[in-house]
Amino acid sequence: MAKYLKCVERYSTGGPVGEANWPKVGTTMVGHKRLKNIVNLLLDARAANVSGSYVECGVWRGGMSIFAKAAIEVYQMKRRVYLCDSFQGLPLPRSGSLRPDETVYTAQWVNDSLAKSEYIVTRNFGRHGVPMNGVRLVPGFFVNSLPKLRDQLKGRSERLALLRLDGDMYDATMDILYNLYDLVEVGGFVIMDDFGWAEGTNASKPSLWGAKNAVLDFRAVHKIEDHAHVFHNIDDAGAWFRKGREVTVRRRLYERGVEQGDYSALRPTPLLTAADYRRFRRKYDAHAARILPVTKVEQQS
Repeated sequence: MAKYLKCVERYSTGGPVGEANWPKVGTTMVGHKRLKNIVNLLLDARAANVSGSYVECGVWRGGMSIFAKAAIEVYQMKRRVYLCDSFQGLPLPRSGSLRPDETVYTAQWVNDSLAKSEYIVTRNFGRHGVPMNGVRLVPGFFVNSLPKLRDQLKGRSERLALLRLDGDMYDATMDILYNLYDLVEVGGFVIMDDFGWAEGTNASKPSLWGAKNAVLDFRAVHKIEDHAHVFHNIDDAGAWFRKGREVTVRRRLYERGVEQGDYSALRPTPLLTAADYRRFRRKYDAHAARILPVTKVEQQS
């Protein structure tokens, strides 16, 4: 019973998940708060008449994808679902990476835990009784798979209502943003699975949350670190923001970085510091303090 209650408490509160807490048989690592959040944002997008598809980059065993698709079915939303993953774990940082220190993800125990095949994801959809009509799996490392998906979406004039980032690493997160961010509809949502609300505020300790570093660098470069794009905390690990306006993504710089193995042009000027991270967090927290949220899931339960 003690072990059961500990498990329930962790999934109720969510938050960062370490090696010791990775579920051995669970379909998702996220807790209830991040699951509720994805339903709420889908409902918000529908209420605001934001059209477009749901794209998840980083799928693992498919738990969040299954839950999102179930919500789309239950609330009769007409949204395509794209699930992007290498389905073979994470690579080493690329040549010229702005976070060459992110090698922990290629440790044997990490890749053994993270590398889940397309078959496992498809099987889990079936186990939960969630149909896969309108669901497409997009295999491959993001640097290779997302430019192709981008071209296909643009060819159909297909937009995104929700873009969920769970690439863990700096490089992968930049791949997602530079290939897909400009396809998100204004009023649509960007969800970060690995934001780490309090991480990156200590100058003497580099953040292990490379995905957070990447998204804040991207926002700084494109001048969207503003009130219109304020981040909202979910559970101290996950966070989200709403796209407030169109922005011209500096994609040619990204493409040149991929071609030449030099991503230095993607760094913001000046570089973000721990003081910037603390300032951002104070701004986000101050914004949250002015709002008393009641989630839709709680309203309807």
